[in-house]
Amino acid sequence: MSLTLINTPAALRRACDELGAAIQSDPRIALDTEFVGEQTYESQLMLIQLAAADGQIALIDPQLLRGRLGPVAELLNTPGLLKIMHAGGQDVPILKNALGPINGPWFDTQIAAAYVGYPLQVGYVRLIEAEVGARLAKDESLSDWGRRPIPASMLAYAADDVRYLHAAHARLVEKLNRMGRAAWVDEAAEEMVRGLSEKVAPEDLWRKMARGTGLDGKGLAVLRALCIWRDDEASRRDKPRRSVMRDETLIELSRRAPKTVDSVLNLRSIPNGFGERRAAELVERIEEALAIPLAARPVMDTNSVELDDHGKALNELLSAVLRIRAIEADIAPALIATADSLRRLAASSNVADAARMFPGWRDALVGDDFRAALAGDLSVAWDPGLGRMVCKRAGDA
Repeated sequence: MSLTLINTPAALRRACDELGAAIQSDPRIALDTEFVGEQTYESQLMLIQLAAADGQIALIDPQLLRGRLGPVAELLNTPGLLKIMHAGGQDVPILKNALGPINGPWFDTQIAAAYVGYPLQVGYVRLIEAEVGARLAKDESLSDWGRRPIPASMLAYAADDVRYLHAAHARLVEKLNRMGRAAWVDEAAEEMVRGLSEKVAPEDLWRKMARGTGLDGKGLAVLRALCIWRDDEASRRDKPRRSVMRDETLIELSRRAPKTVDSVLNLRSIPNGFGERRAAELVERIEEALAIPLAARPVMDTNSVELDDHGKALNELLSAVLRIRAIEADIAPALIATADSLRRLAASSNVADAARMFPGWRDALVGDDFRAALAGDLSVAWDPGLGRMVCKRAGDA
């Protein structure tokens, strides 16, 4: 099949109109992107792939269209249109940056596959071969999508990324319905998109980086200031944050809080050629952070609070309960609860928090066990008759 790159406004309007007609009879559209992000502050969208259930495929070049993508935004915001993706965690923010808000519903085949027994991050090639029977090439997975013109082999690869998503969606939905988990996946996909839509403000970039560092209030204040400085610098120079300064260097600076330019430049982790001017900027930011009153210093949230020995033991118990229930359900434990959420629950040790932190189907799967564990009414043991670990609540037969 001949594949044409859509790179003019007229061709884009025509393609979106044709796809719009196709989705009237089957309101699903397969969606993928190709982008580059190694050299710039924000990833650059290089290609949008769209496919309708009838086999129509549109390969759209945002670069040659100079960002004039209004017809794509209109199409994707068709009421009730299901957007099908695979591992859309990187694609969604880039698309929203280029197109503006995109309404749901969404379906991610990687997420769905994890709920029917596949590994947590199963690859597209493996999933399509297993569910659809098509064998796909991997040759272009590391290609330079900034190349123009885009070679025919790369266009064929890009088309295959959406060609089989409708069939995979149908197979996965059939399995999910049979297992009673379709609503779980709908909820998970919306959670993913909602989380990706919440852009982290520069003043909050320090939070994830600070976990496990043991920095005190002063150190956290310095780290927050340095993260804001790095973000400003990266944006100004249109460079990725880590190319301006690595996370490890920011943490070391926060820990040492150097007070002179020489002290900054003498650190082994400071990049070569960093320069006295920028070192002086860091010293100024550090001094300002150290002068912040105690009450205004940043603090870590509960998931980073150090647990005492009893808290650690409780965390291990909750982790064991989670693991047992995940084995029984044949899904990855992380789909039910993250390590951070378990740590928060162990830190609070509050029965009421279990329902609040694990709502919906997660509560049905592990909520009673977590509440029983926190109330002292749960045992976890090896059952020699069954040959497996079991959870038993007080009163269970």
